[in-house]
Amino acid sequence: MPNSDDRGLVSGETSASPQGQSSPAGKSKVRDKSPYDGFIRLVGHRVREVQPGVVQVEAQITCRGRSFNGAASGAEGPPDRLRVPALATLRALDACLQIFYLGISEPTLVLDNVVEVSVGDFPVAVVMITAADKENSTPLVAACPLVGMSDLAIILATLQATTRTVSHWLAVGARSPSAGRQDRPQ
Repeated sequence: MPNSDDRGLVSGETSASPQGQSSPAGKSKVRDKSPYDGFIRLVGHRVREVQPGVVQVEAQITCRGRSFNGAASGAEGPPDRLRVPALATLRALDACLQIFYLGISEPTLVLDNVVEVSVGDFPVAVVMITAADKENSTPLVAACPLVGMSDLAIILATLQATTRTVSHWLAVGARSPSAGRQDRPQ
């Protein structure tokens, strides 16, 4: 069983879009802002054993300069062990949607399954999610090699499966007729 002290923040990637760039004359030119100008990025994650046999995964993402956290706990062994990092990531994405999605009915992401398969001699995590909005539901699938920390591979596969759809929802929600409403706390 891995020691919880050996795990922790293993990803420190951050990304910020440049708000200003220097022009040749040395003057700053500011980019025009569209209603949706954010990318969803993984900031980091943390894995810890909260009690014997129970692991907690926390995922942190950033979108439009704001950070969103998601956490999930479950059994250390399969099948829960594969689902916990994906659930933590989906909860962080849900927190992002609650703040930034301005459409009439908020879309949802539901974790269908996370499985480990072998491709040749390599283990791969496959994440299956259903993305649903008021009009339709779409299956989303992504995979990531399980090299090193399997939690990070599952988080990355979850983000690969969902980022394009969530970005689309945020862009469409920002242009929806109800986008002018400010009934959500900012």
